[in-house]
Amino acid sequence: MARAYWALAMTCIIWGTTYLVNKLGVNHIPPFLFTAVRHSIAGLCMLTYVFFVLKEKWPDFRFIRFQILLGILLLTIGNGVGVFGLKYIDSGLSAILAATSPITIALLVHFYKPEEKISSWGWFGLLMGFAGLVIICIEKITWPLHRDDNFIGIGLTLISVLAWGIGTVVSKTRTSHHSPFMAAGFQMIFGAIPLVIGAIFKEDHSGFVLDTRAVMIWIYIIILGSLVAYTAYIYALRYLPAPIVSIQSYINPVIAMNLGVIFLNEFMSTQLIVGALLTLMGVFIVNFAEQRRKKLLRLKDIEEN
Repeated sequence: MARAYWALAMTCIIWGTTYLVNKLGVNHIPPFLFTAVRHSIAGLCMLTYVFFVLKEKWPDFRFIRFQILLGILLLTIGNGVGVFGLKYIDSGLSAILAATSPITIALLVHFYKPEEKISSWGWFGLLMGFAGLVIICIEKITWPLHRDDNFIGIGLTLISVLAWGIGTVVSKTRTSHHSPFMAAGFQMIFGAIPLVIGAIFKEDHSGFVLDTRAVMIWIYIIILGSLVAYTAYIYALRYLPAPIVSIQSYINPVIAMNLGVIFLNEFMSTQLIVGALLTLMGVFIVNFAEQRRKKLLRLKDIEEN
């Protein structure tokens, strides 16, 4: 059990630092190229481990087709577009917006699965989270909108959050006997393909230099951000209750905001901090309401049986 807690701590710390590293990455490397290389190499490493160490068999086409969809939703849009948004906004703000994914997922499930309606506590959390976002946006966005970097960055990040939410909900519609590492590996590979195309046809690489900084950023984000943290997350999820593992949703933004202030001189106003606190409290309440709903359902099933 102690190892599982260490794995969770590692997940929180590493994923909390990835916003800083992604910001450094897009400041130094064209964003599509940056994310394409990350997911391509990480995916190849993951699948090499799956097929040569775990000795898993090659999946059928139905499984692969499903991973193509998830790869595009979760990584091409959910991660790639979000990282692109970092060209326009601070890493701390990006982390706060990304932390709203549980709210997005709760809303999607509410309409996608009528039997999993949001409770009154859940709606309270949603309203609180939305109020926090409004406070953040009022402070950050200026007119005219089409010329405001914060509006562009916030818009791109919220699109990525929506795609991540859709991908998460869709991923729950099917079960598989294959390991989560195989699914992640294929998702990384297929998610990287549109990013590679974007890097080739939509980006200018004439000013990019493959120097030590670029290599170190890629090494960190691939080895720690994609491989080590994901493996630690899967390990923690296997041995710890889901509500405990979900605390990484609240710790990551706090780490990201502090690192942004320390290393990138990002400014955190009182209004932004208040908005961030409201947003994270809203996310916490939504998660709490969902866990409470599941607990009540389990108790009801026990009573009926």
